[in-house]
Amino acid sequence: MTDAHPSPWRVVSSQTLLADRWIRLRSDDCEDAQGRRIAPYYVLEPGDWVSVLALDVEGDAIVVEEYRHGAGIVALGTIGGAVDEDEAPIEAACRELREETGCIASRLVDLGATWANFGNHTNRVHHFLALGCVRAGAQLLDDTETIAVYTRPLEGLGEHLTQSYHQLTWFKALDWIGRST
Repeated sequence: MTDAHPSPWRVVSSQTLLADRWIRLRSDDCEDAQGRRIAPYYVLEPGDWVSVLALDVEGDAIVVEEYRHGAGIVALGTIGGAVDEDEAPIEAACRELREETGCIASRLVDLGATWANFGNHTNRVHHFLALGCVRAGAQLLDDTETIAVYTRPLEGLGEHLTQSYHQLTWFKALDWIGRST
């Protein structure tokens, strides 16, 4: 065991390498408390995200399946996406639910936020549980989106979700449901 305690690094300099509507990438030149240089240290600055576990009026989960290019797979997941600038996370959750599934919820429960990947991302994932969801119309997908919508039993759903924050949303929802009954 060690008596050393971690402390924040000092940013000596920082340079933006890429900035567009989706993401910012910067390169930091850092120094730790022992004077060691850590450079370059790349930091991604995407906007915050939402992850919504939706339940229909029967209590089944409404999930989406879509292609995820980073992993190169078609995967089952929770509803979600980016929080737009000047948009509250709960508004983004309602919008994404409607866009991706065509559904609206009778109640949205804020399950809290977690860091997306605090090692090199600055954004947070805001987790929501959407209750009493019913179809309100057709999907409102972006031109580049193809999303299939399914209902699945809530029990055991987590083992079919391959993204860690989708699993966390499921787990947080189960915890909230357990405390609310």
